[in-house]
Amino acid sequence: MPRDIDAAAHRLPGVRLVDIESLAEASADAPMATDVDRVRSIVSDEVAAFGAAQRAAHITPTVVALRAMAADVVTNEVARLEGRLPGLDEKQRAEITQTVRRVVDKLLHAPTVRVKQLASELGGAGYADALRTLFDLDPETVAAVSRADLNDADVKNRGRV
Repeated sequence: MPRDIDAAAHRLPGVRLVDIESLAEASADAPMATDVDRVRSIVSDEVAAFGAAQRAAHITPTVVALRAMAADVVTNEVARLEGRLPGLDEKQRAEITQTVRRVVDKLLHAPTVRVKQLASELGGAGYADALRTLFDLDPETVAAVSRADLNDADVKNRGRV
């Protein structure tokens, strides 16, 4: 609202000046004012949660690449073991493979959960870079996971308006 009305106008008989300030004072006392505050709080919380989810999703391709690298290590080491112990039967080989996979999964579980939590915080984008550096992850593998995620989203959203 333009402020081109003299403030003294409200002192004239029969004149009531309604401006932004008087509207704000009137609405502050209104019963819906607490509802508006609650709505603002809900929207603020949801925006914060969405931002955190977006930041956490940014690290997902790196975590997937890390787990893929770990799976490759398990596969290569089991193949190496089979060469050194050719007398293993299928049941023994399967049990060893499963045991090694469980060990790797347990070792990676807590760090990957924690890095997702940390990445969801403001300024947490650097955790993906740290993870890629620490584990010497191939940037192309991470990029391939990201592209696959985008392609999956495109397929899911086809036909939607």
